[in-house]
Amino acid sequence: MRRIAAVVLIALGVFCLAMAPMMRTWLADSLMRTPLDYYSQTVNVGEVDYFNIEDVESVENATVEAHSTIRADVASSTDETVVWDQFTWIRDDDRDFGISSSSRRAGHDRVTGEAVDCCDAMIDEEPVVQAGQLWKFPFLSEQRDYDFFETTVQEVVPMEYDGVEEIEGVEAYRYVQTVEPTVVGERTVPRSVAGLEGDGDVTGDEVFSITRTYWVEPVSGIPVNVVEDQHRAVVVDGAEVLVLLSGELAFNQESVDGKIESTEDARAYLPLLRTTLPIGSVILGLGLVAIAVVLLATGRRGTDTGLRSANVG
Repeated sequence: MRRIAAVVLIALGVFCLAMAPMMRTWLADSLMRTPLDYYSQTVNVGEVDYFNIEDVESVENATVEAHSTIRADVASSTDETVVWDQFTWIRDDDRDFGISSSSRRAGHDRVTGEAVDCCDAMIDEEPVVQAGQLWKFPFLSEQRDYDFFETTVQEVVPMEYDGVEEIEGVEAYRYVQTVEPTVVGERTVPRSVAGLEGDGDVTGDEVFSITRTYWVEPVSGIPVNVVEDQHRAVVVDGAEVLVLLSGELAFNQESVDGKIESTEDARAYLPLLRTTLPIGSVILGLGLVAIAVVLLATGRRGTDTGLRSANVG
């Protein structure tokens, strides 16, 4: 009977030991993938100065909202790559004026979040090859800098690790991306609007800069808060003559809450599957094998004692 029990315990112990690496790799990895049917809506709010091109006037301290919608293109995505389409528009609701809009499409790795060159990637309907992190960070993000694609200058600009902070009670890694003033095009405006003497128009450089801060929940790699402080202006002969858009926009509370909610499964299950359960499985497996060895050893001693007693008799 002891031998049968020992064999069963050894089998269970070996099973537990075999399950430990499977939970850490296969089961955990199956959860570490961005959903193919991903959908997200966020709103950034803040006060900005901007140029109202319809009324040909500068507006100061306007309260605006930047709405962003991301939808996964399921048909174009694969097991390894998810393709996202994004549309963003900034609006001054008080004046019923759309300040700007932009669109973007790209594929990225479902685990690392890094760009994949595929799927007719574009920015504002123009083909653009994108690189680095695109929207999100890797699952199990690290406390280090990441290359992150900036869509206005259309190049990789580092997201520098800047510390740990709690957002609504959730630990987040803070990353900061800084784009120094960069010429991104030309803009023609009336000389009178630019504050210059004379009649007619003047053409100057459109100069863009931004400081972008992401707070990323590290297990899921999802940004749970985003703040963008940008400045876009027309520069003529080295002098800024007209502000096109300037100010800071940040996630509203509903957007923060929604992003935190989207990290709950990763925060709940991945640490269990990668650490707690594998360690517990190893301990249990070793314990079962140890008990089996004790049963076999004590059973053998009992048998040997019985044989010696029989021989003496």
